Amino acid sequence: MTAGSAAEPLLRVSELGVRYARGRGVRRNGAFAALQDISFDVQAGDALGIVGESGSGKSTLLRALLGLTPVAEGSIAWHGCSLATFDAAAWRALRRQVQPVFQDPLASLDPRMRVRALLAEPLHVHRPELARAAVDEAMAGMLARVGLPVGVLASYPHELSGGQCQRICIARAMMLAPTVLACDEPVSALDVSIQAQIMQLLQSLHRSSNLTVVFVSHNLALVRRLCRRVIVLRQGRVVEAGDADQVIGRPQHEYTRALVAAVPALPRHETKASGS
Repeated sequence: MTAGSAAEPLLRVSELGVRYARGRGVRRNGAFAALQDISFDVQAGDALGIVGESGSGKSTLLRALLGLTPVAEGSIAWHGCSLATFDAAAWRALRRQVQPVFQDPLASLDPRMRVRALLAEPLHVHRPELARAAVDEAMAGMLARVGLPVGVLASYPHELSGGQCQRICIARAMMLAPTVLACDEPVSALDVSIQAQIMQLLQSLHRSSNLTVVFVSHNLALVRRLCRRVIVLRQGRVVEAGDADQVIGRPQHEYTRALVAAVPALPRHETKASGS
């Protein structure tokens, strides 16, 4: 994958459209437009929130950015290079640089593998030259960063709490020192108190690693804690976009106002996006 010019954003989405077939087999009846005419840029080190109610298309958009969902119209470019032009080597490089964190941590972790194997796997795949001592050192260092003791390496996912499993998912995503963390509702399956802890962890990683974050959520209060910018999706279209404090604090579209009204406000000292 060849980097674009210095002026290119890290991610550029242009007039993106995603369509799903209605029905199955002989019962297929046309196509449903899950996303229509989506355009935005993400600069390196930015934190972008993608918000909307269930069915608005936000998870579909994230999957398209990761190359997991086919694109019907428009384009997605990472480092100035369109996903449509990627060969196997370019996809491998992108997988290393853009790491996902999904909603359900237990569903994201193979129940047959201990934490040691789960964390070592990305290094075995992408950095097979590393000696075991270096892998062990990297795992211990990453566990410390996400607030877990080294002792969890011997555990299976079912032996850990939901919050601990999500920390393991984040640690696994960070093992390759990615430039982008793509988070799809990463705290919605957790208790409220644990949500706050995971959000603090994401804020810390964003600041300390100059990590670019794309954060999907239906909760605008959480988005406002982490993200500098936000786009609001409704029925697959962007209805409002801009600075997070402005969009969430002074929403212009009635749909955004309804989303804001549906979420309890965070205390004032917790509402500023990290790094702002």
